[in-house]
Amino acid sequence: MWIPYAALDVREWYRRAPLRREWKARAVTFRTELDWVRYWPDGEMDRLELIVRGDMFRVGAPFGMIPGLNDYFRAHQTTIEVSRGPLRIYGIDGRREWIVVRSIRDDREVQLSLTKRFFLDEVWNALVAAGAVTRSDGPTRRDRL
Repeated sequence: MWIPYAALDVREWYRRAPLRREWKARAVTFRTELDWVRYWPDGEMDRLELIVRGDMFRVGAPFGMIPGLNDYFRAHQTTIEVSRGPLRIYGIDGRREWIVVRSIRDDREVQLSLTKRFFLDEVWNALVAAGAVTRSDGPTRRDRL
């Protein structure tokens, strides 16, 4: 039996409704736009946003306009660590740092990596303040030039 992809997105959207309502009931404590978000193993997206509300956060499309591109997390159920992206030539460490977010949802691991050109340390601090469990030191501070 063939089920259209849009139907799966709608089912997932309804399944996450209680978590989404709980998230919306909290006040926004941090909000920023992310340059890139890599979803493991699916791919990557650009220009998504991170919104932290109390002890929960959302990574998704701006204003939550696209239902399939919104992931909600309870901070205390996630781990975060910093990773450097390797350059594609000779395996040399790249300059870009990523915050790797891991969580368990519906008995499977969810992993995504977040990056931002400047102020990635503020994203890290907001996730830690919300209650995310750290697995490494935070990113290096990189101010605007």
